[in-house]
Order: sequence, then C-alpha cells, then structure tokens
Amino acid sequence: MKCGFLGLMVMCWVGLQSYAQDPDFWQFEGLDTLYRKVEGFGVGLPQEKAYLHLDNTCYFLGDTIWYKGYVTRSDRGTLTDLSKILYVELLTPDGYSVERQQLEMEDGTAHGMFVLKDTLYAGYYELRAYTRWMLNFGQCEYPHVRISEDLFYSKKMAKEFFRDYEKLYSRVFPVYDKPKEAGDFAKDMTLRPMRRYYKTPKKKKPKVDLRFYPEGGNLVAGAACRVALELNGEDGQHLGGMKLTVRDKEGKVAAVCRTDERGRTTFRLPDVSEQADFRATFTYKGYEYEEELPEVEKEGCALTVTVGDSVVEAVIQAVGVKHPVALHVMSGGVSRFYRPLPVSLFSKVTADEPASGLRVCRMAIPLDSLPTGVNQLTVFDGEGRIYADRLFFVNHHDYDAPKLAVSGVRQSYEPFDSITLHLQLTDPADSLSSLSLAVRDRDTEEDTYDNGTILTEMLLASEIKGFVENPGYYFESDDSLRRQALDRLMMVQGWRRYKWREMADVEPLALPWLPEKFQTIGGCVNRSERQNIDFKKISNLKKEVNVWAMFTQGPETFELKQQTKDGAFYMAIPKIYGDCMMFLSAAKLSKGAEYVSKRRRKGFTDEEAWPDYYVKLDLFHPHFAHPYSFYQDVSPRDLEPFAHEDSLVRGSFEGRVLPSVTVRTRRNGLRRYDPTKPAVVIDAYDAYNMMADYGLADVPFYYLSSPAVSTLVSFLFVGDMNKYRDYFLRTTFNTWPNRLWDKPVMPGTPTYPVPDWLSRGEFEKYRSLSLLDKFYIYTDYVPREMGSWKYRQDNQPEVIVGMQLRPDGEYFPSCRDRRYILHGYAVCDEFYSPDYSHRPLPETKDYRRTLLWMPEVEFDAKGSATVRLYNNSKRTAVSVEAVGVTDSGRYMQYNSVR
Repeated sequence: MKCGFLGLMVMCWVGLQSYAQDPDFWQFEGLDTLYRKVEGFGVGLPQEKAYLHLDNTCYFLGDTIWYKGYVTRSDRGTLTDLSKILYVELLTPDGYSVERQQLEMEDGTAHGMFVLKDTLYAGYYELRAYTRWMLNFGQCEYPHVRISEDLFYSKKMAKEFFRDYEKLYSRVFPVYDKPKEAGDFAKDMTLRPMRRYYKTPKKKKPKVDLRFYPEGGNLVAGAACRVALELNGEDGQHLGGMKLTVRDKEGKVAAVCRTDERGRTTFRLPDVSEQADFRATFTYKGYEYEEELPEVEKEGCALTVTVGDSVVEAVIQAVGVKHPVALHVMSGGVSRFYRPLPVSLFSKVTADEPASGLRVCRMAIPLDSLPTGVNQLTVFDGEGRIYADRLFFVNHHDYDAPKLAVSGVRQSYEPFDSITLHLQLTDPADSLSSLSLAVRDRDTEEDTYDNGTILTEMLLASEIKGFVENPGYYFESDDSLRRQALDRLMMVQGWRRYKWREMADVEPLALPWLPEKFQTIGGCVNRSERQNIDFKKISNLKKEVNVWAMFTQGPETFELKQQTKDGAFYMAIPKIYGDCMMFLSAAKLSKGAEYVSKRRRKGFTDEEAWPDYYVKLDLFHPHFAHPYSFYQDVSPRDLEPFAHEDSLVRGSFEGRVLPSVTVRTRRNGLRRYDPTKPAVVIDAYDAYNMMADYGLADVPFYYLSSPAVSTLVSFLFVGDMNKYRDYFLRTTFNTWPNRLWDKPVMPGTPTYPVPDWLSRGEFEKYRSLSLLDKFYIYTDYVPREMGSWKYRQDNQPEVIVGMQLRPDGEYFPSCRDRRYILHGYAVCDEFYSPDYSHRPLPETKDYRRTLLWMPEVEFDAKGSATVRLYNNSKRTAVSVEAVGVTDSGRYMQYNSVR
C-alpha cells in the first residue's frame, strides 16, 4: 500500500515537472499575477470623481454663483472618505484664472460661492473642481516650445510648470452683461475688447478632423474588423449625414457608410488582408477628401463586443497569438470579470486550418456581474501586452425610477407668493448622505449643451475624455437609436481613465500626492548664493536646514519648524479660514528660535537685502485651461437641432420663448489701447511669489529690471503660445497710462533702461514691491485658442503689462524672506431668502432669479422634508432641481422641468 502511494506521488511529481517546463505554464501564471495586481490596485488606490451642483444655469455680471461639490470614490460610488479638501476654480472665457477656492470637505461634500464682479467681462465661464489626489492620475504635458524650459531654475521645475491633466471636472455656463436696468435680464454678451482686427484667411479647402477607431484598437490581417469613425469640422462641429466610401489599394469598394447627427458611424471590413491599404473618401462643401485608415497588423486580436439582455458577448479573433491570453473587465477601476481564454486560441495551426492562422473565441460575460456605467474590456497576455481593449456601456435601468418625489409645485406663482415644497425619498431604507436644492425662476434659465447631471457625469462623462454635449440624450429612452448612439460614443474613445498597464505594474506610475486630510505646505530650500550647476536638482543644499513658518491672522500668531530632507520640506499647518499672512525663512539646524527672531527684527523689510536661503513653495494646482469644445460655448438655439432630437434639454424648454442672445464686441477703438477690461489682474507680490515658486526668478524682486518683470509676468499667464517667435510685449506705467514702452529684454539682463518720459526717481518706484500694487495684462491672445488661424503669419498677438503703484503713495513693506497671503478654507455666506409672510409695500422690488439655494436639505426619519420660500416680485413659473448621493452610492437627480 505504501509502495503504491509513493509510486503515485512520483508520477504526479514527474507530470508537474514536465508541465512546468512548458513556457505556456508560466504564461498562465503571469496572467493571474497581472490580474491580481490590477484587482488590488482598483481596491487599494481608487480614484475620485467630482460634480458641482449650481444654483442656476446662467448668470449676469454682478450675480453670485452658489455651488455644492460632490466627490465620490470610483470603487464604491459613495461620497469619498479619502480627501478632505476640495479645490474649485473660476476661469474666464479666455482661460485665465479669476479665483481659486479651497473648501473644507468633511463628508465628501462642500459648498461655496463666487461673486461675478462688475469689472469682469461677459462670455462663457468655466468652473473646475478637483482634489489633490485626483492630480496623481491623467497627467500630460502642456504644449510649449522647448526653449522656454531654459527660463527655469531646474528641469524639474520646468516640468512641473508645464504639467497638465487630461481629465478634470469642468462645467461651462454663460455669463451675460450686467442688466442696464434692474430686472431687465437681456441676454447680451459684450466680450473682452481686442486691439486688432484679425485678417481672415483667404477661402480655401476647409479642414476636417476624421478619426478611425478599429474595435479593440487594431485592424488585424485575416480577421473581420468593425471600425468606428468620427468626423468633425475644423472647429469641432459634428458633420452629420456625410457619406463615406472605403476602398482598398486596388480601388475596390470595401464599405460604404453615412455619419449620424453626431458625426459618428461604424462599418465592417469582412476580410482584412495583410497588404490592404484602406482609404476613405467623401465630399464636403464641394471638395474631395481622402483619409487613410490605420495600418493592418500582421498579428493580434480583433474584438467585437455586443451588449445583450442577459450577457455581454465578446468575440475574439486571434491571429499569430503564440502565448496564453486572458479577458478582463473592470468598471470604476474595480475588477468585475476575469477569464483566461481557451488554449485553442493560441495553439499551433494545423494543416487543415486557414493559412492566416485565425482562431475565434466567444466569451459570454454575465450582465449581472457588471454594474451600470462604463465598463472596460481588456485582452492581455502574461507579459502585460494588450492585444485589444474596448469601452462599453451597461444599463440595468436601476436609475429609471425616481429616487426623490417633489410635490407642491404649482404652474405659476403670483408676486411674493408663499411656496411650499414637500420632498420625499422613494426608498427611505437607502439612507441619504447629502442632498442640495435649487429653486429658480424658469423664465430666466438658459439651455446649454453643457447640461450634464450627477447621473450622466458619474456614470458616463467622467469615464471618457473630452466634452459630451447633452449627455442626457443617451438615456431618455431605451430604444435602438440611443443604444446605437451610445455604443458609437464608446467606440470612438482612445483615452482610458483607468490605465491597465499602470494598474498591472507593467508601466511605472508615480503618486506624488496623498489624499489631503488637512491643510499643508511643502516646498524646497536653496542657498541663495549657490548656483544650480547640474540644472536638474530642485535644491542646491549640501546640508539640511530648518524651515521656519510664522502665521499671522488678526491678533493671533502661530509658528512652526520643520527640518528639510534632501532640501525639501512638508508640514501640516493650523486650520485656517479666510486669508492669513505667512512668513517663510530657513536657518541652519544649529540656529534656534532666538536667532530667527533676531533675524526678523534686523533688516527684515529691506527689499534690497539677500536672504541666507530661498524658501520656495510647491505649486501643484493646474496652471492651464483647456480649449472649449465647439458645443461648450454656443447656445443650442444658435444651431439647427439634430434629427431625432427630443433631448432632455429641448423637451425642457419646449413651448418657451427665450430672449435672443446677442454677442457683441466693442467696435469703436478696437485698435486703440483700452485699459478698462484687462485679461488678468494680479497682486504684484503674488505675481513675484509665483515667479519665485515656479523657478522663474531666483533673485529679490528689486534686482529684476522692469522689462524682465514684464517678460516673466507675461510668461506666467500668456505663456509662449507654443511658437518659436517672440510676441510683441510692451509695458505701461500708471503714472503715464497711455504711453507704451517697448523694450524686449529677457530676464537676467544687467541693464536697467529707463523710459524717456519717466524720471529716474519715478522709475525706481516700479522696482519696489513695497510701492507696487498690481499688474494688469492686456492681450489679444486667448489661451483656449492656441494654434488658431488668428495667430498665424502677420497676425502677431501683443501683450501689454501694466504696472500699477499703490494709490496715494501708500507704502506696504516687503520682506527680505518670503511673505505670502495664504488662502485658507473659503468662508461661504448664507443664501438670502426673504420672508414675505407680511405683505411687502407696493414699491418693493425683488428681482431674484434663484429663489432658493439650500446646500443641505435635512430629512426626517421617514425620508421627508418640507421647504418654504417666497416668490420674487413678478408672476413666476419655477423649476426645482435637487441633487444628492445615498449612503450606498446611489446618485439622485430631480428636475421638475425635465
């Protein structure tokens, strides 16, 4: 008995040894290893998503934008417990920053407000929201010319300055001129004045943007391949109804197709040969166009995905695949399905099989194993090579039934009427985490293409790159037309939010920032007299030092000390609300608080003095704005409606007559310098701090010449326009506002020229941060339009930097060491809702467009809430919008109009 058992063990051992010697055995092991890494990454390092609920759909100069931010975890859909700080930025139509707010986010939500000052100009503004943890993902490089990197203290600082992001939450909305008379909400837009009339290029063949997307990623020889395409005009407008003919290199027609209203379509190539050279031809505005399809791959996998009622069928056609491959599906970065594909898919070809070596495998993925939303399918081998991948959308219709019911909304209300709304959760068992409510005057709302809800944002738009106009269209009804349109949208995506190879640890992924739990500062220290010889390191310290930080707010003062590590520092700071004065300095480790205090008393406000060490903060915020899509800054009423367009937006506004939108530019004096509407206004001290922290200035401000200051200020906000040529840069001084000084001097110049209309004494004032107040930037250049025809050839943009002294000779001492206005948590006012329970006087006027804004609605144990408010001073029809998230991660959206 014992001998038989030993013999069996020997046979098993010999079998395992022979199997282990097969290289495919280790390939199977590699598949499982990569899968486990991806699975662990999705759970251990989830991403975050943001959504902003606004109190209205459009604004007028002088209005206040009220908003609430919702930040969720990608793995659960629940409100985040990772980050505790949310950043929200307001950007101008041109792409310049107006204001950035830092919000305390205890439970995954935060609310705030922006005031649209009268000094701004009308146009389509953008709100951008993110956490610092979000900035770890989707990093890319902002377009620029390489010579610009020589302006920085180190290569690393240049890289950080030009760091950009492929996907951050964005919301674009119209802002109109301030009403000429109170209550007269005419939809007029007076854009920022420009100095030049642009020379329109001669009419020529229009440019188009035609892109092909083979399903799975590649055309594979010997396989039948389905291809999606997207066709847009040069400005990004969809070209619908275009007939395209696909031919091979011999001129034989392989496919004929026609684009839908969104410029997309698909076609099938039944048998792709290795020598095929496919080209698509079409006619547009009387011109003939011909575009090449992607090259045919000799080996690989062609993929076809079909979403059915109970399963998702994936058909994999493999050609020349010699090692085991597996199929993996994830959603929100979380693994949902994994299967190694059958051995026959990659086994050797037998004599009776096709010479192409084509093998076909069908895989049925249970639909109930996948959540509602965008899913990502990947076919990969044990070395991490991706043979095919594809996005597809699953809809279980679990959001079809409303999660919130609102009653009490009448058809219209008389002036100063009392309005009572009853809110009821349809499933009180699913506890509500947070819900915000907006009640608006429906007549002053505006329909836009940027009309996504928390549902469409979290389930669809956040998962794909770029702007999705009118995303609610895809979910209005479950018909074949919308399913087809949604699948085409999935197929024309070349970008992935969740990068599989990074998650599998095949490609490196750096995570420079942890989720923020509290306010911090970080940066580096440099010895002021020592040069950065190798131009690579961010710090030139040879020995570590202590960084001393002092915070002053009103009568309170707080001081911290932190030792550097490799010249860098990172420290938690006390919780700060509003603005606070912060002083930063550094000293040797042997120097204590008494020495630092003495240094502050002696020569602290001498702006000609050099500090012992330069302390610089890390500026991690996104610095650049992205171009608008064609549909982000245009009204739907300015365009012909899509065929079959019965979208949420058009249905919402059916039967309403909106005032026409008038867009104006100031024609008189267009070529004359107009100082009334600058593109950017920034505090002079803040601008110098940005120069120093980005690594553009490593000397005290006093030692920078005025032309150098103008150059650096212009570079900070206008950039290099991604062109190897200097733009026209001039300087103006507020004592002579209409005299423009043209001295193109680069930073570091040893000369200090003086304008001939300024005395030396007067000119010296502009070298002192103690006397300088603000910098004003006037320019024809619009960063969102980089590469536009308006900046080609002799259409040279110009930039004017205006230097403004403090009024009435006011003096505010600058510092030898670093001094900042540190912006803490933004403090939000309470929304004003008047009480008209006692009838107001006849002359009382109330022109509120947002009748009520509640960032947090309180519900009782039964899931009910009652809200009371009062109408404005005219007969009004109201719209009610509510947004929320439940404890289980269910999104809630209610709109009384849609």
